[in-house]
Amino acid sequence: MSLIRKLLFYPFAALLYFITSIRNFFFDVGIFKEYTFNYFSIGIGNISVGGTGKSVLVGYLSEILCDRYVINILSRGYRRKSSGFQLANKTSTASHLGDEPYMFYKQNQKIRVGVCNSRREGMIKMIESINKNLKNIFILDDVYQHRWVRPSIMILLTEYSKPYFRDYLFPSGNLRESRKSASRADIIIITKCPKNLSIEEKKEFVSELNIELKQKVFFTKIKYNDYIFGKSKKLPINILKKIPFILVTGIADNSLLINELRMKGLIFKTFNYKDHFKYTKNDVNKIVSLSDGNLILTTEKDYYKLQEFMNSDLLYFVKINIHFSEEDSKLFNSYILKKENQFN
Repeated sequence: MSLIRKLLFYPFAALLYFITSIRNFFFDVGIFKEYTFNYFSIGIGNISVGGTGKSVLVGYLSEILCDRYVINILSRGYRRKSSGFQLANKTSTASHLGDEPYMFYKQNQKIRVGVCNSRREGMIKMIESINKNLKNIFILDDVYQHRWVRPSIMILLTEYSKPYFRDYLFPSGNLRESRKSASRADIIIITKCPKNLSIEEKKEFVSELNIELKQKVFFTKIKYNDYIFGKSKKLPINILKKIPFILVTGIADNSLLINELRMKGLIFKTFNYKDHFKYTKNDVNKIVSLSDGNLILTTEKDYYKLQEFMNSDLLYFVKINIHFSEEDSKLFNSYILKKENQFN
């Protein structure tokens, strides 16, 4: 973070601090009401701008909980063309739902995915349409600042290389609200950690977090699948050593993916678009032209958007997962189970 940026935008950051602090105070003392619902729910969010791995965690939770619950995911549907509450169905598109909710739906169409700007209204609408004879859970995506709904468990994500405790309020930095807001979280997950993170480094990091007694901290890494996935088949990722390809991304930070592919000895050209980029037919035609008939590799989020205009056997995506250590995986899962039992 440059010193010039901190100083130049300090007045605006101070204004944001005042506004968000007053708003949070009103929620804390009950002037603004946080609504709870009689269903077990997990909220996921961050206090910084940019990608911290929320969508990857949503996918992980859906996977580990799907045997016990009907999964209901509620999101805002960022940059979607529709308005109001929308429930994913077979006619939905990325433009209609927003790219990440559409990705959740395409990952597993047994999952119910809804979008609504108002999380409270969205929860009411989703609850109205569930099968109440089944056991339902609600996963609330990007909900940390949407305090009108209080989930059973709140999970805060922060990236290891860009932790909130070393950041400043926007626009001096990238924080949406004060660092003190982290105290609302039940769980803090450190994402995108280095592969060989020592116990001492973890302890030092936790010390800087300055957590409360009630809070649990977990360190996670990004894990890339050994296969790439296309319309009708999957291929081992190492086959890209023999097959020419280009990489197309429209995410907040593609550096980890690029580094992972280069570490595998792959050679490729990269075409970058901004996060949540809305591809048009012209954009896709340009990408196809630049690929020169070679394989096009992209992220899962971008894959479904590109697929709207490009029904090709040459389009593939890299699947990303969140990875806990074996011990942390057990502790995390048991914490969720314990909270579930307390709720029920």
